[in-house]
Amino acid sequence: MAEGQRDQGAGGTAQKAIDQKEFPNCPICGRPVRYMMTAIAQGENGEPTHFDCVLRLITENEELQPREKVCYLGNGSFGIVRFKPGGQTKFTIRKRIQYEEKDKAFPWRKRISSRAKSR
Repeated sequence: MAEGQRDQGAGGTAQKAIDQKEFPNCPICGRPVRYMMTAIAQGENGEPTHFDCVLRLITENEELQPREKVCYLGNGSFGIVRFKPGGQTKFTIRKRIQYEEKDKAFPWRKRISSRAKSR
């Protein structure tokens, strides 16, 4: 192998190993959380979790009625939203689900916000 080349192995496994060390694994699906800006903190230790995994988990565990869906409300909370007949602009929040622990600072989120401020 020539100097400066990386051993990619079968299917680029060297790069995959590097990537998996840089990103934490999602506690729901086990795959790396690569987009930390959209991650949701899970549980007491606040592990970064894929937004889509959390949305899917809540949707699977809640009993949705016709014209209802799970939506992100902000600040780590989701809600079961019931849309009124005639469109997607009039709705009520039937149930609020606070997924992230409120007012808790997670170390991984602090690193993200300090990077964003420095840009």
